[in-house]
Amino acid sequence: MKVYSTEKIRNIGLFSHGGAGKTSLAEAMLFHTGANSRIGKVDDATSMMNYDQEEIKRKVTIGTSLAALEWKDCKINLLDTPGFDDFLGEVHKVVWAVDAAIVVVNAASGLEVGTEKNWKILNDHNVPRIVYLSKPDKENINLSKIFDELKAFDSKIVPVIVPLGTSTNLKGVIDILDQKAYYYTDETGKKVEIKEVPADQKEFVSKLRESSIESIVECDDQLLNKFFDGQTISIDELKAAMKKGIAENKIKPLISGMSIRNIGTDLVLDFILNCMPSPIERGAIEAKSANNDQKVKVEPKADAAPVGFVFKKINEQAGDMVFIRAISGTFNSATEYYNSTKENTERFGNFTTLRGKNKVEIEKLIAGDIALIVKPRISGRGDTICEKSNPVILSVPELPTAKLTYSVNPKTKQDQEKMGSGLQTLCADDGVLRYEYDAELGQGLLSGMGDTHIDVAISRLKSRWNVEVDIGKPRIPYRETIKGRSEVQGKHKKQSGGRGQYGDVTIKFEPLPGQDFEFVDAVVGGVVPKNFIPAVEKGLQETRKRGVIAGFPTIGFRATLTFGSYHDVDSSELAFKLAANIAFKKGIVDAKPILLEPIYELQVTVPDSYMGTVIGDINSRRGRILGMEPLDGQQIVKASVPLAEMYKYATDLKSMTQSRADFAMKFDHYEEVPGQVTEQIVKEYGKAHEEVEE
Repeated sequence: MKVYSTEKIRNIGLFSHGGAGKTSLAEAMLFHTGANSRIGKVDDATSMMNYDQEEIKRKVTIGTSLAALEWKDCKINLLDTPGFDDFLGEVHKVVWAVDAAIVVVNAASGLEVGTEKNWKILNDHNVPRIVYLSKPDKENINLSKIFDELKAFDSKIVPVIVPLGTSTNLKGVIDILDQKAYYYTDETGKKVEIKEVPADQKEFVSKLRESSIESIVECDDQLLNKFFDGQTISIDELKAAMKKGIAENKIKPLISGMSIRNIGTDLVLDFILNCMPSPIERGAIEAKSANNDQKVKVEPKADAAPVGFVFKKINEQAGDMVFIRAISGTFNSATEYYNSTKENTERFGNFTTLRGKNKVEIEKLIAGDIALIVKPRISGRGDTICEKSNPVILSVPELPTAKLTYSVNPKTKQDQEKMGSGLQTLCADDGVLRYEYDAELGQGLLSGMGDTHIDVAISRLKSRWNVEVDIGKPRIPYRETIKGRSEVQGKHKKQSGGRGQYGDVTIKFEPLPGQDFEFVDAVVGGVVPKNFIPAVEKGLQETRKRGVIAGFPTIGFRATLTFGSYHDVDSSELAFKLAANIAFKKGIVDAKPILLEPIYELQVTVPDSYMGTVIGDINSRRGRILGMEPLDGQQIVKASVPLAEMYKYATDLKSMTQSRADFAMKFDHYEEVPGQVTEQIVKEYGKAHEEVEE
């Protein structure tokens, strides 16, 4: 593929709710630009963009795909993102790499929750966008109702290209500014007849046109004055104002098409070139100097110092690949550059781009363009690449945090190491997925955005590393403590011929709320020699790791060594350590031991209409509502909840709010377990601890 100048490049992201038609639109563009001989379909596994085995199996987009298109001497880097909620992390990765977005809305379904979530992310990063109304061939579509719904959602959405008919009467599209109807007359969608707007559509189009012109002229002060003066405004003036308004996020035009039949795809491609911003029009990006943290502006100029950032990483059987967006300058192949994030150098090999899974080589990477680097030595997602003589660091968006956690353990112990290695690789690529091993409870913990996110990781673990695992409910890290006081003797005495073992201690146990453990040496008169006292503390430290109720670590207590005795020959560090063990087990039992559970601070962001449902559910989980506060038409519910009651809360919250609520949790403190729950925990965890110990 030839190298395109920065002003000839468009970086466009496709965003929407799952199933709205993003990938179908990308497939239509691939076909119309000659990059594919047919329009690929997700449902029959012929899609170029959904080539991953998991995507083929599930018939949904899981990871972002790149399609480098060539159209009318320009290059369009099309990034197709997942719409399914569990893979929203991909949207956060891509949002900073694109200059504009196409948000796809299903004409049959209207505005859906996934679209709302994507819209908010785009708003947070001020990304210019247009709306693409897909699937107008479906039954019972009311265009006026859809346009009103979208206008109510965002007043800047303005129809400019609308369907010519719906359902079985769909024949093409209408450009309401040009007032021309485009009839697509063959099965390929490449033969078009341009005619006048049909008589039965003229009134509808006229009303839309009048409203759209009012919105467009607001993007340009001179044009607005001309409009108020009653002067005639040309089509070219309207389109120029619309392009300016898109770049400044003052307007979000709506265009339409039918991807599977390639209706309107040519107009979409032309609209991208003529109306959506290039990297130059998008403007400079702010960075900071790696030398002194001062803010600097990185201009999208090909002759400037090279600066780029890695926004995505993929690990395949053939090796790693990273996606890099050049912000400024020109990157040449077989050249060494500086990774300012990792403070190390990276030698680039050849640059390639993608059309789905098909690689296309490019000579160099110029400002504004996107490419792949195969088998990088050190570079990963979030890294800045630049010249060592002029190091800068770009701040990339944070990814969402994982919401759902399962325990994960290999079906055979021999696979433990392979499982850990495979999951760490998958997590590094994904960015949201998290894996850690909990040594205390002897369990691996895998966290993701939802059940499907985790299920995909487990499936990839099996297909690529040949490791099968069991997943289940994570064990809870309970703690034990005491509410009373006790003072006991612990004596270890053993005589078996020759030198024996003798250690004798008296230890006082008392509560120490809010703290971990404190050991106090209060021995007087040398009844326990100084050289054996550290062994007493060590014995307590070791024994408190397994409490007396259900085998959990004991915290929140003070142990004071008050008295003891020793033998000149038989006493040793081991003997005193074992004596301390005995004292702990007797003393804690006598000091009214109780079980503690981890309590988390929960914040749920929820629409008003679901408030009652969410609060009722929190109460059913033994939660305590701490307060509520409004935020952008929603409510933030703050609560205190036991971790033990929050298993699969991410899944349950989606179900009860139609995916419209979100939540965050963080550990707050430990709290006494209610009496009626303690017995159940002892039954459940006693055996588990025995298994871990074995």
